[in-house]
Amino acid sequence: MKRKIVHFLLLAALVAVSSLALADPPTRVGRMSVVEGQVTLDANGDEQTGNLLNWPVTTGNHVTTAPGARAEFRIGSSAVRVDGDSDVEIIALDEESMRLRLNYGTASVRIRDGQDLGGFDLTTPQARVVMTQPGTVRVDTERAPDTTVVSVLAGAAQVQSGNEMVTGGSGKRIEVRGDEFYTSLAVRDRFDDWVQTRDRREEGLPATRYIPTDVTGYEELDQYGSWADNNEYGALWTPRLVPVGWAPYRDGRWVWVDPWGWTWVDNSPWGYAPFHYGRWVVVNNRWCWAPGRWQGRPVWAPALVGWVGGANWSVTFGSRSGPGVGWYPLTPRDHFVPSYRVTTVYENRVAWRHRSDDRWQERWVDRNHDGRRDGVTVLPRDQFEHRRSISVANVPRGQVTPAQIRNVPQAPAPRPQITAPVRPGNVAGRPDWRERERENQQRDNRGVENRGDQWRDRIRADNQQQRNEQQREQRQERGAEQRFEQPRNVISTNPQAGMRQVPAPQPQQGILSTTPPPAARQQAEERDRMARQQTEERDRNTRQQAEERDRNARQAADRDRMARQQTEERDRNARQAADRDRMARQQADERNARQQAEERNARQQAEERNARQQQEMRNREEMQNRDRERREAQAREIREARDNRPPVQISQPRPEPQQAPRQAMPAPQPQQAHEQPQPRREERHERGGDRDDKRGRENSR
Repeated sequence: MKRKIVHFLLLAALVAVSSLALADPPTRVGRMSVVEGQVTLDANGDEQTGNLLNWPVTTGNHVTTAPGARAEFRIGSSAVRVDGDSDVEIIALDEESMRLRLNYGTASVRIRDGQDLGGFDLTTPQARVVMTQPGTVRVDTERAPDTTVVSVLAGAAQVQSGNEMVTGGSGKRIEVRGDEFYTSLAVRDRFDDWVQTRDRREEGLPATRYIPTDVTGYEELDQYGSWADNNEYGALWTPRLVPVGWAPYRDGRWVWVDPWGWTWVDNSPWGYAPFHYGRWVVVNNRWCWAPGRWQGRPVWAPALVGWVGGANWSVTFGSRSGPGVGWYPLTPRDHFVPSYRVTTVYENRVAWRHRSDDRWQERWVDRNHDGRRDGVTVLPRDQFEHRRSISVANVPRGQVTPAQIRNVPQAPAPRPQITAPVRPGNVAGRPDWRERERENQQRDNRGVENRGDQWRDRIRADNQQQRNEQQREQRQERGAEQRFEQPRNVISTNPQAGMRQVPAPQPQQGILSTTPPPAARQQAEERDRMARQQTEERDRNTRQQAEERDRNARQAADRDRMARQQTEERDRNARQAADRDRMARQQADERNARQQAEERNARQQAEERNARQQQEMRNREEMQNRDRERREAQAREIREARDNRPPVQISQPRPEPQQAPRQAMPAPQPQQAHEQPQPRREERHERGGDRDDKRGRENSR
């Protein structure tokens, strides 16, 4: 039975050791996005300065700024801004946590995604800050001795110190001074304005429609490139303003970062996300970045490249030849092989994917062995023998043809020479990052309460030392008084002598007397007086310091009150100005509305007047036309009547033979006389009609 238990324990230990050895590196890494002034990045004991843009930020790093400098590093959609004369330490940064420590100075933290709140905290020597809502929190520590100030500019946060905790909402200021909490209104300064300006750049970015915000560096893509959809690769991003012959992983430098190894740092301001996530592909003779589709949170990689060459591949570099090492950007059809220890789960997560149908996968497999390697860059092999920064632009590149690239064998990532035995993932002579993380975890598990207890213990020790000094001085004073007292009779304790008084021995001649001389007594009194003066001086200094602290506290409270009053005054003035502007806008709107209504009425009246005039003119013309038609019809009827009238026949009476002939009466002429003036009346009517027509035309003009 005992043997089975022993076997079980050995098996469990073996599994634990194997799982620790196969532990995946962190899948989330930050990025140095802004460097203004003198900024130092302490990476595992190596201090990096100068151009730190796109430098990876991970567990154990320190970001230190000189006075007047500023820096920003980002983790996905979260941003940490550091003001001048500050030091921020990354305690732990992985997929589930982001733990920071502000040793001194000022830092502003912006968290947009609520999923990142659970693993975030920021500690200072006096307190621990936890955000409960997405927003922005500014933390100042050691600007005043043993003081931490937390300003909640947006969202909500909790501040813990010892066993106490205070929650603050937007616009609140929480000051931790010793064991005391002080709350007031937050006051902005130029650093907060700079932070707000940086935050405005991330509003409404088109990139968020194609990639998740967990891809660190996504905020730079829209400014330097354009997006498009492709049937085969999905979303594609194409950079703008790249030189002729440009290829990925060619304008930058290689740096050694534990535990991944050789890591690419690009020189372009957008060169972070496209070189640590996704793949590159040539479409229409242009390089395009294909981010693909992720399952879960994207996994960060040091460089998604394939390596070729090695010690047996001789390449010409300018005037000399030697072994060469080359690399090329991986396409969606290439498999990424990490040079560091990972599990199968990690390899599956870092693999590129866009579609899940079998036909596309089969086409992918068929093209995976065509030997095509676009954008190969070759450097001498000896450049990778040491763990130092390798600037590609400052090293002569090898000249190779596409046929040589096609035939060169695949190679693992180059490994630098190690001069001392180290554990996997370690730099020579440095502790493993996992051990450092465990030490930090153990240290942080003690909590901020221990740091508060240490601070209180230090105060107690100072008070105890002060009391010990006072007691020692009092004992010295009592000892001096006892030495200066006159000798008294001594009670003998000898049993044979019995209880009797024995006179004190008197000083004999030639023997030193125990009675102090006057000069010694004066010196002792002088020492006592000086001791009392020193004690009084210390007490007075202590009181002065306490009064000074109280005065400073009152002054700080007065400043806070004045700042609040100024803020309220500014807010009141702003509200009054807004009210005045609103009233002015309302008056202007009303005035414009009245003017527009008057203009509209005037236009309507003018249109109605014109319409009436036009209607009158049309009516007049119609009347004139009807009159003219009537007159023409009358004239036509008269003419027709005149033309169609039959001729008048005058009949002659038959003669009567039997009677004498009578004188014939003249033919009646009145009918002819009546017919003669008719044409003249018709002519007058026609002339009158012509005059009316002319008058009507003049009126119409």
